[in-house]
Amino acid sequence: MKLFFKNLLIFVLPLIISVIIMDFYLANMNSLYKEKAEGLTKHAKNIEILILGNSHAARGVDPSSFSTYAFNIANVGQSIYFDKELTIQNLKKLEKLKYVLISLDYHTFYFSNQIGERDMWSYYGNGIKHPSKSYKKANISAFIFGYDPRVSFSLIKKDLLNKWKFRNHSHFLDFDTEIGVLKTDTIIKGFISFSGTKPTIFTQKHYTITINRYNKLINNSNKKEKVLGELDQLITTLQKQGVTPIFFSTPTFHDYNSLLDTKILHKNKSTAEILCKKYKIQFLDYARQHDFTKSEFYNPDHLNKKGAKRFAEILNSRLIILDLPKEFEKGPE
Repeated sequence: MKLFFKNLLIFVLPLIISVIIMDFYLANMNSLYKEKAEGLTKHAKNIEILILGNSHAARGVDPSSFSTYAFNIANVGQSIYFDKELTIQNLKKLEKLKYVLISLDYHTFYFSNQIGERDMWSYYGNGIKHPSKSYKKANISAFIFGYDPRVSFSLIKKDLLNKWKFRNHSHFLDFDTEIGVLKTDTIIKGFISFSGTKPTIFTQKHYTITINRYNKLINNSNKKEKVLGELDQLITTLQKQGVTPIFFSTPTFHDYNSLLDTKILHKNKSTAEILCKKYKIQFLDYARQHDFTKSEFYNPDHLNKKGAKRFAEILNSRLIILDLPKEFEKGPE
């Protein structure tokens, strides 16, 4: 029996040590979530404009193009719940905050958890938990229960390869990024975006694939009331603090827009109008009515750096001339 346990220990101990090493590596690995959370804390006292939302806002609004200090905490797949938590948890630090720009996209009202495995990824980056999830196992081992071994190996592999590939560069992004984001780019005020345009995906086939994915999420969702409750908590908290929330939507490509489900568009517009009247706030809606060209998009529903700069300049000009008392009753444009 002693021999059995000894052999078992010899077999198991290396596995346990490997998992501990992997967990340590993952715990200390940088991510865009960490970058944004740490940047928000670091610059909180200067921030006057906060930009919230999912990837459309994350890639499509350049905070450096505002005339006052703006910071972008939007992220890929980020829902209103996480927008709310990030904002409210940092509100006391945001002493100069005047405006919070809340992105309303085609699918915003229909998901509370972040898309895919991002609830856990976000948790390791900024510590925010979604109430529908248990994080007990994730606290035991990020390698096994958080990212899961397949994703963990992928993240570690890419991290090591990038450190080797860019070892002679004075600067590179030391966190996982989407295809289209340059590893030698710099994150500024929470913002980093796509470079250039990917022309091969500006086809009806790709438009349909993307839209069908959103439609499936929307049509299978029962989260709208929950999301509206989360939005209510965010808006009422901001207004009590004297901060002005403003809805906005980023431009999406004209040909892509023509294939969007008109019933969903009508439902979204109706919901936005009700919210604008309820909270007496404005909706700067540029999703379909705009003059942005293909060169300003990376793909059909995401602006690139060029487009993000111009769109932020448009938003900035609207904030400069904003006369809220006259605009209250207008609702979405």
